[in-house]
Amino acid sequence: MSTEKLLRPVVDPSLPPDERDLLAESMDGLTPAGEEPPENGGRTTADRWWALGIATACGFTPAATLPWLLGGAGALLGVLAQVGTAVLWWRFGFGAFLAGGTALQVVSWIVLYACSGDGPREKLGRTHHGRYFLTDDLGGASVDVVRAQRSADTVLESEVCKAGLLDGDGVDVRALEWEIAVTGRETTVEKRALRKLSKENRGDDALRLALKPRWRAVNLARNEMRERVSALNTYGNKVRAADRAYRAKQRGEGTDEQFQERMAEVRESAAALAAAPATGGEARK
Repeated sequence: MSTEKLLRPVVDPSLPPDERDLLAESMDGLTPAGEEPPENGGRTTADRWWALGIATACGFTPAATLPWLLGGAGALLGVLAQVGTAVLWWRFGFGAFLAGGTALQVVSWIVLYACSGDGPREKLGRTHHGRYFLTDDLGGASVDVVRAQRSADTVLESEVCKAGLLDGDGVDVRALEWEIAVTGRETTVEKRALRKLSKENRGDDALRLALKPRWRAVNLARNEMRERVSALNTYGNKVRAADRAYRAKQRGEGTDEQFQERMAEVRESAAALAAAPATGGEARK
């Protein structure tokens, strides 16, 4: 089944806001919940060879390489290092030049390799691995989660939300997005496990009958999740309509009565959203 790519990682809203926002910026460098994060601080064999190549250039042509790495400060350091290696050659011969360049190469390799691998977001991703979901974690449920993300964005980007006019609705769209993603993750894991069992034991009627309750449970959970997504989508549409009425009133093109009617519809859809079957639970890796 083809999957739809998430608009952004779905992040546990209980994380500190700055960490949550950093993780939600991009899926690049983050590891799906179903996989183990890379060891060695995210450094790979490719990083090791990359550092070696750049370090070799730093050791013997620092005047050309260090400005590329460090900018203006690197230009000064590069010139000084190049002059130093040249003096070694002139005063003590090629052997001394080679030894000095090799020493500089070794130091450069250690620094470059230590600085490669995880950046701030990748390090945070390793710390909170399992508390965010990527497209690969959700399988076919990603379509439903993307719908939830679009509805959440509609609400949060609206003028009525920014003006605090939705504060009394009791709707936390980021928490709902996470709740829906947790259910999407759990049902995806369960469906993958059931399909694997069925494939490995094809023709086993006893097992097929034994798995039926699990199939019913996972399909029920997925359907309840979709009801939750539909309710959130309706809420987002009502907020969008109220936002249009709010902006029209500010421009003098609409009345307060029209705006209040739209806001009443928002509150009604918020109540329906609260009444929709709750989903979620502990995400399983």
